[in-house]
Amino acid sequence: MLFRRYFIASLVIAVLLCSGASVYAQAQPAIPDFSFAHCSDDHVQKLAATTISEFKDPQPILLEPYKISALPISFVIDTGDVTEFGGRGSWLKYQGYFSGVSIPHYAILGNHDGTWRSLTYELRQAYGAPYYSFDKFGCHFVMLMSAGLQHPMPSLGPEQLVWLKKDLANVGSQTPVFVALHHPLTTTEWASPYDVERLLDILRPYNVVAILYGHGHSANHAVYEGFDVVQGGSTYGPGPAGYEVYSVKDGVLRVAYKLQGQPNASKPILEKPLAAPAKRYPAINMASPREGATYGAQMPVKAWIALGKGEVKSASLEIDGGNKTDLSLQSGGSFECSVPLASLAAGAHYMKLSFVGQDGAVYARSTFFYKESTLPKVRWRVLMDTASKTTPTVGDSMVYVGGYDGTVRAYDVKTGSEKWRFQTAGAIAGQILLMGDRVFVGSEDRNLYCLTADKGRQIWKFEAEEPIYSSPVSDGTAVYFGCGSGAFYSVDAKSGGQNWKNSDATYNIEIKPFVAKGKVYYGAWDRYVYCVNTGDGKLVWRCEGKGSSEGGAAVYYSPADCGPVVCNGVVFVADRKYRCALIDDATGKIASSLDSVAAVTLSGDGQYVYIRQTDRKIRKVDSAGKVVWTANVPADYFPAAPTESDGVVYVCGKGGTASALSASDGKVLWQYDTTPSLYVLAGVGAKDSTAYIVGMDGSLTALAQ
Repeated sequence: MLFRRYFIASLVIAVLLCSGASVYAQAQPAIPDFSFAHCSDDHVQKLAATTISEFKDPQPILLEPYKISALPISFVIDTGDVTEFGGRGSWLKYQGYFSGVSIPHYAILGNHDGTWRSLTYELRQAYGAPYYSFDKFGCHFVMLMSAGLQHPMPSLGPEQLVWLKKDLANVGSQTPVFVALHHPLTTTEWASPYDVERLLDILRPYNVVAILYGHGHSANHAVYEGFDVVQGGSTYGPGPAGYEVYSVKDGVLRVAYKLQGQPNASKPILEKPLAAPAKRYPAINMASPREGATYGAQMPVKAWIALGKGEVKSASLEIDGGNKTDLSLQSGGSFECSVPLASLAAGAHYMKLSFVGQDGAVYARSTFFYKESTLPKVRWRVLMDTASKTTPTVGDSMVYVGGYDGTVRAYDVKTGSEKWRFQTAGAIAGQILLMGDRVFVGSEDRNLYCLTADKGRQIWKFEAEEPIYSSPVSDGTAVYFGCGSGAFYSVDAKSGGQNWKNSDATYNIEIKPFVAKGKVYYGAWDRYVYCVNTGDGKLVWRCEGKGSSEGGAAVYYSPADCGPVVCNGVVFVADRKYRCALIDDATGKIASSLDSVAAVTLSGDGQYVYIRQTDRKIRKVDSAGKVVWTANVPADYFPAAPTESDGVVYVCGKGGTASALSASDGKVLWQYDTTPSLYVLAGVGAKDSTAYIVGMDGSLTALAQ
């Protein structure tokens, strides 16, 4: 009864808001006239510098399609791909383009800025965080980071969505809001539509005037799910180089594209009132399914929408983008149905609920739920408030993960209860190293931290010359890791003192190195695999990766996002072109290669290599590359290596489907969907017949045989 009263009260407030009644007697102040520029996709090209130089002396600009003169530009928003290949040098070059520009400029990252050596470190220095907001002229501007951290695919983690909710909670419902991100909402590069729906659910109650984006190098406008979305062109091309001019005049927003070197903005993009529409987006409340709840054979659905009697034409839901089911209106005003779940795989799924009004308008809200599983058994699940791409490290009593929010977290292996948390000043991308009673972790804040394994207390830290995205490894006495400049370090595990530094690599090292028989092996984003002596750091050999050696964009295809392994004197290393070189460890020369390989790992006995293929297969091969068995599982081109533990091989596909295979013959033992079609970028941690999988949705799931 109390639950029903809560919903009725919520609906009354929502109806008052929708009808124009003021719950809070507060009028939105008038918005003054102003203008700003939206540029994108600079790629540190020469013509981009010429285009940006136009901001040095802002003058009124005629918007030809609307026959009005925009005020001089007051600030610039850049929606990403500011560089071609990331890295501090390119960032400084881009910043140099704004030398002599006195108006503020606000940038976010694109996929080119976050893949090879992420610029999130530089954004933290420039703006305080890789996503942020600011207020100007009575409007609120939100700068989101859709670019991946050391990965090209877009995603929005819970740490960013939680921040966005808090940020917008301080913004009035009438305040004009502009949202900027790099990736278009419609691109299939997102893990699934649910990745975008989670964002739109947060934005819908607010007066979002436009969503600005880049990525496609075109200047255009469209309407997506009721939102005006505007692509900002490119400051260099290909195609017409230029930028968009946003003019607010007399309460009307007008946007036109200005070609580089031309005095006027000639291409019409968007014209609309700045004020919120009279009819606001109605609140949708769901009693069932409860977000994150687990259901068996049937799932009840019960929801309300804050529209008047007779205003709803129809209501329906879809699960995972299909399985459409209609809801019926009940006498109490709720819309209900019961959904059979027998055809769904065990694990996580997302649901989108849609209402169609009599006027044809569509109103939606999304959520997620789990279908119960008998095999595997879900021992526990934690929904963290941060995304993670760190392969869980499993000890006797705790499992350790790092987060995009800069935290290192330890959870009880039996219950999933959080034991401790340690905060760093940058994102954690690499796997945590557990050695005895200590853990070691590298942070984007440039420090390698040594913490007590039981309490997470700092023992020492070591500062590298650039951000650390690689996973530390050890031979028992020293810890080895790389950093963003290509410097590779050996530090004393006990004291944190530097043993040596190797500077042969010239760009970012993000992988997990491999240590064996007095040598350490690693790849870098400079085309090469390196073999270094653990005693003095001297180079033993270096070998160009197979994909890089084939020409073209050689650096892009470096053997640098999955660590190498050594099997019977043969070094296996995969690259971004999905070639796997088999290198003779004695000579440092490529002996042979395999195709369609995303990641490799060594078997438990050290005699075989497990290969993650781009064609949804896992293979077990010997040191000559001869196939022992092949298993068809939803693995793919993500560079997260399989894991063997207790005779079982674990792997998780990019969409969250975890698979357990027999190490002896590749037989599939079980599968489970760990995320609601959201990315998993990490490998699987495993021990004592339990697998631990972490997702970009912040889930950490423990699955047992």
